[in-house]
Amino acid sequence: MPAKAWVKILALSVVLCGSVASAHHSHSSLNRDDVRLMTGVVTKYLWRSPHVYIKVNVLRDDGNVVEYTMEMNNPMSMSRAGWDKNTWAVGDKITWQGAHDRDTERAYMGLTWAEREDGSRLYISSTAQKEYLVESGKEIPAYLDDSAEVPPAKSIGEGTWMRIAADGGRFKNIYTPEPAMDWPLTAKARARVESFSEKDNPINRCVFNGPPRATLSLPKFQWARDDDAITIDRDLWPRKRIIHLDKDAPVGEPTTFGHSVGWFDGDELHVVTNNFVAEEWALFWGIDSSEQLSMEERYWLSEDGMRLNIEFTITDPVMLTEPVTLTHQWKKIADSPIAHAECSLENANFFITAGYN
Repeated sequence: MPAKAWVKILALSVVLCGSVASAHHSHSSLNRDDVRLMTGVVTKYLWRSPHVYIKVNVLRDDGNVVEYTMEMNNPMSMSRAGWDKNTWAVGDKITWQGAHDRDTERAYMGLTWAEREDGSRLYISSTAQKEYLVESGKEIPAYLDDSAEVPPAKSIGEGTWMRIAADGGRFKNIYTPEPAMDWPLTAKARARVESFSEKDNPINRCVFNGPPRATLSLPKFQWARDDDAITIDRDLWPRKRIIHLDKDAPVGEPTTFGHSVGWFDGDELHVVTNNFVAEEWALFWGIDSSEQLSMEERYWLSEDGMRLNIEFTITDPVMLTEPVTLTHQWKKIADSPIAHAECSLENANFFITAGYN
């Protein structure tokens, strides 16, 4: 980056108020004071992104059968609690607890936990699931066991990583463009921010952003390296990101991930990425990118191999009057399967509307 370029360092360890996070993962249509215990038979299990749903036939006291819809979290967070695409099948008997819709006659609920016919229980929260396993004296899988030893990374390009705050604690995700309001935004970008609405999130239309926004997110990232490239997979990404270690690697058509070329300078990995397509919200929440986006990244490991530090500079003259440099960090975590799930516009619509439309 030219020396005269103004650089803004932003530490994105932002702790947003609880109400913001709650608004993203729940609906006001649910009455938290009306928690019910229900039993029925699964008619449909929608293991899809952006959020998972179950439909269940329930026999009411009046003898009528009503199909209930339960909303849950995204497949990424639920997989950490032990759920996957095969957790339920049509015809399974299910007992569950959750908040009911404010309309007491409407067959719509949230779900806190679900129980199989054999009595085994699954919570949608990984924390609650771990507590349940401990209390039940059941075996705790490695990915839920905080005491399990995680081997350090010997070099950049290996292992599974999760974003953390600057102090090493849990990073709370961001759901608004507020942390980027100090960026040198162009008039076009600022107009987009001023019209921000969570309902405009591209994922609600099954559009998954690549970097730079995706690099800031909470899903776990899994790195693998060979002689020619570093491959990065991430929860819910429809495909992997490739960092070519050959500067002469062929450049294809512009994509969400662009074309990345990396090289090592001592113990640091440097990456330059160009050849992007214009995308909604690709720079940050509520901030679009253009075809002129370019990104420079620098990665380096902590001495103990348990922390991966990241600094990257975003340049996009259509959206930014000057480059912006961001820093954040990931911690090494136990290897676990990457959560993949087909995106469904049906599920996205349920999440946006709480099933009212």
